[in-house]
Amino acid sequence: MFCDQCGREAASEARFCSNCGRAFSAMATPNAGPAGAPPVYYQPGVSGRLNSHLRTLGILWLVYGVLLAFNVVGLWFVGRMVIPAVLSNIPGFPYSPPIEHLIRGGIFIASGILFLQTALAFITAWGLLERQSWGRIVGIVAGIFALIRIPFGTALGIYTLWVLLPATSEIEYRNLARA
Repeated sequence: MFCDQCGREAASEARFCSNCGRAFSAMATPNAGPAGAPPVYYQPGVSGRLNSHLRTLGILWLVYGVLLAFNVVGLWFVGRMVIPAVLSNIPGFPYSPPIEHLIRGGIFIASGILFLQTALAFITAWGLLERQSWGRIVGIVAGIFALIRIPFGTALGIYTLWVLLPATSEIEYRNLARA
């Protein structure tokens, strides 16, 4: 058995962790699962899939948020500097302010959506790394939205859903968030 606070191995009959003093429960308690499914047992101190992947997942969401922030800055730069310069130098192109405003408006909308995705990635990273009670739900929502951003978002979305979606992960996250 392992302590879920410090990770040190403890004897199976131990009531307290010898390293950090955290109390262990005497026996696992069944938690109700979906209707018709057998009960799911959670044992404090036994690390499951969520506990071993939660920190990695939070760091990946932080890195993904930084990459999205670079995309927002790059899209803004292209919309403000590059597009007008290119449009004004194309021979025979009917350059006019309405066309420029239409292109800038489209880039503004796209960068706004990308900015919201960036904010969601940072909020998800914070919620998972700090083990906030709402972090798992926000992580699942962010993972679903990330699926459409091929290839990195898709990979991160699949990994996020694989870690956070199972019923055992819900029980384990609830217990980790309380600790």
